[in-house]
Amino acid sequence: MEPFLKKPMTETGIETRLVYGFLDAGKTTYIRDCIQNDFFHKYGKTLILCFEQGEEEYDLQALAEKRTEAEYYDGNEDIGSFCLRCIKAHQPDRIYVEMNAMIPELKEQFPSCMRVTYAITWIDWATLSLYFANFRQMINLMVAGSSQVTFRGCPSRDLLEPYSRAFRLMNRNAVYLRQDPMGYHEKAFDIFLPFSLEESEISINTETYLPLWLDALEHPEHYDGKRLCFKDPLELRNTEPRGSWSAGRVVMVCCMADLQFMAFELEEGEEMLTDGWAVFDAEARMVTGEYSVRRLKLKPGHIRHVPAPKELILDSTR
Repeated sequence: MEPFLKKPMTETGIETRLVYGFLDAGKTTYIRDCIQNDFFHKYGKTLILCFEQGEEEYDLQALAEKRTEAEYYDGNEDIGSFCLRCIKAHQPDRIYVEMNAMIPELKEQFPSCMRVTYAITWIDWATLSLYFANFRQMINLMVAGSSQVTFRGCPSRDLLEPYSRAFRLMNRNAVYLRQDPMGYHEKAFDIFLPFSLEESEISINTETYLPLWLDALEHPEHYDGKRLCFKDPLELRNTEPRGSWSAGRVVMVCCMADLQFMAFELEEGEEMLTDGWAVFDAEARMVTGEYSVRRLKLKPGHIRHVPAPKELILDSTR
């Protein structure tokens, strides 16, 4: 426990919620609405730490009625010291942080007494194409650390379809929502599948591998009992624990600094598996693992080793 904290604090620290987004993405409005519409003020005090100030401002009198205070970072002191000074002054039971995408590794500079429990990213539809084209790595950093991503002011869900694959690769566990101009929320996008799920045998090539992998991650039941025919080479790897095999492709999510091996777990068949590149057919089977997590496992048939493809890395940004 920090020596200046007057209130008893749990060993895990002060509940802290992070709100990501570029300037004027809707962060202030979201935090304001959360505070005005929940009942946390009946149980404790809230502190808002603002690392960015846009057009929207907080009504300090309205915040005070909800036992909430706001502090603005001016850049003239160490971030950790700023946070500790504000916590000492206000003794909060909960903290909202209005993040600034332009401050690198901001989260890593928070003091240990701030326990991050939730993070959300807000993206304004009006500026999405501009930021996506020029600041994709910053978007990736925000989205990768968020539990929810909301696209604000998007008139139609169809408009988000071109971004579906890229965002799901940035964070495949996040919830993606579309907020229309009237404030209505719905699921942002579904994965477009360039093949039919009605067939018992599905042919997969380089162009259709990522849609398959993403959909199988979320809906392994779609492929349970089906035969998947991989026509283009996949990389075979012997992974931990030793003797466990997987087949997949290395994917560039947003830039060369963010490469991920996106693969399926294999059941070893009659023939021995070796590292390298191969094409094969496989029987897909849905299995339930630890914590009741469902996943797809492949049992290959005849494996034919082939030369590596010309492009070793799949570029999801294209």
